[in-house]
Order: sequence, then structure tokens, then C-alpha cells
Amino acid sequence: MSRAIRAPERRKIAASKGGAIPGARARSIVLAGCMAATLLAAVVGAAGADEARPAVACKRRHASRAAFLRSAGSFDVYNGLFWAGAGAAIHFGTDPSRRWTHENGFDAGIRSGLRLDRFGARRDADAASDVFLALSVGGLPLAAMGSELARTGDCIEVWDMVGQAFEATTLALFVTESIKVAAGRERPFGRRCGVDAPRDARCGGDDRNLSFVSGHATLAAAGAGVTCRFALEREAFGSSRAARVAPCVLGAASAFLAGTLRVASDRHWGSDVLVGFGVGALVGSLDVWGPFDWLRFEKRDGGGRIEATGLVLPFAQGGAVGARLAVVY
Repeated sequence: MSRAIRAPERRKIAASKGGAIPGARARSIVLAGCMAATLLAAVVGAAGADEARPAVACKRRHASRAAFLRSAGSFDVYNGLFWAGAGAAIHFGTDPSRRWTHENGFDAGIRSGLRLDRFGARRDADAASDVFLALSVGGLPLAAMGSELARTGDCIEVWDMVGQAFEATTLALFVTESIKVAAGRERPFGRRCGVDAPRDARCGGDDRNLSFVSGHATLAAAGAGVTCRFALEREAFGSSRAARVAPCVLGAASAFLAGTLRVASDRHWGSDVLVGFGVGALVGSLDVWGPFDWLRFEKRDGGGRIEATGLVLPFAQGGAVGARLAVVY
């Protein structure tokens, strides 16, 4: 039986226990963030083509609607739509079974130290984790895009940022859903289901078997990675040291709190969160820039415009191994 068919039963079970389904709420937050990004993209896209009437003050825009549709940002959006569809297919088209129920000392120790005892406290921690997720995956990247647009008026670059953030988020969502279904790990409260389950336990439905990895941790870390690369490489918030470093610190702190609160609310094991941090940070950083772009550097003026770019690439020729540097002024 598919998860789509069983969704009404899951909602009924959640309602009887006095709360929303955590996984569904997290996906709603991500969807809201994607909708906000799409709204910004529509404004930037309309202003970013000479054939359209400018909706914002663009100093640099795509030459035509066709150029806009063929741009790097647009292809990132196309890829993101593919990952979103693939993730939705896994989520609604699979029925994960329980494969992983063994408890280890590492996770047990973290749980005993962080899990909140009171139901109300766990409920509040659960809600707070959603807030920090929304900040990491939506608020900070959108702030970077808005700052870049206000500072430079470069609608082409802002559209690229929209596409990169959208693709990184949907790819992180796809990876998360894939790992969850493959692992089939029981959530921490699962051992007490059918005996003395706590009030906030979701013992019925598939969500009980989707503990590894933490979607909140993965998505929040991906959002933090996107924000950090925007601040460091694009200098979206400015060229000063504080403007480049502070968004990274804020993004990392927000992701850390989102993941920690998932353990405090007894929704995840510690290893679910730690692995989620790693997966999300990798996706958020490498998907935005690509492995070779770690070797790329830019020099910008005070207004955020690129003055020079350079790329360092390894090479091997005639038995010699080294690196080449290409710089464009």
C-alpha cells in the first residue's frame, strides 16, 4: 500500500495525539520557502529580461526572455524541479519497513543528556526546531538574495542564486528521503509504542520508521552551506569581514539548534542529526559551487561588481604534475 493512500490514516492518528505530523510540517516549511524563492524569482526574472517591463531596478539583466530561460540559474531551477519530483515520488510511493531497531551506547548517551522529560517542553522544542529550519533553509538565503539585489542590481546573478539555493534544497530533500527509506530506522520513542507510549509519540504510520537521517538537520545544514557560500564567494552582504563571516556563523548556529532540538524533542537519535549535518553541509556547499569552483576566486569592488576572476586547475603532462592559474581582468 502506498504512503499516499495511507496519508489520511496518518493524519487521523496525529490528530488523536494532539499535534501535526513532524515530517509533514517540515516538508510544509520547505515548500513555503521554495514558494517564497519562486516569488522572488518571478520578480527577478521579469526584471531580468529586456523584453519585459522592469519590476525592480536591474542594472544588469538577461538580454531576452530566451536568454533567461537558457541561463545557468534557469537550468538550476529545472534540476531542482527534477529533484523535488524524485523526492516526492520516494516519499509518497514507498512504504518503508522497520529495519533498524538496535540501540547503541553513543545514541543512548546523547538521548539521556538532551531529551526533555516533560511533554510540553518536548512539544515546544519540536516547534522551535521548525523555526530554526525555516531560518536556515529560507530566511538566510532569501536575505542574501535581497541584499545582493539591493547592493548591485545584478538580476542575472540574483537569479543564479535563486536557482542554486532551490537546487541545493531540493537535492538535500531527495537525499534525505532516499536515506530514510533505505535505512528504515525506528525513532527513539518507538520502543515504548504499544506499552507506555508518551503523549507525543507517533506510533502509527510510516513516520515511526523514518528516523535516519534527520531531515531538519540535513536541510538546515544545506541552507547554512548555501548562505555561507553566498556570503563568502559572492559577498552578498558586503565585502567587509563581518559581512562575510557573520552570515556563516548565524547559519551554522541556526542549523545546530534545529538539529539539537530534534534530539531534545525525542524525534531523532544523535547520530541521525550528526550525519544529517554532514550530508546537508556537503550538498549545500558543493552543489552550489561544484568541486572545481572551490579552486576559483573572485575580486570585487566596493559595489559588489567583479573586477577579476581566477581559476586554479591541476594538470599532469610529460611526467610532471602541477597547477595552472588563469586570471581574467
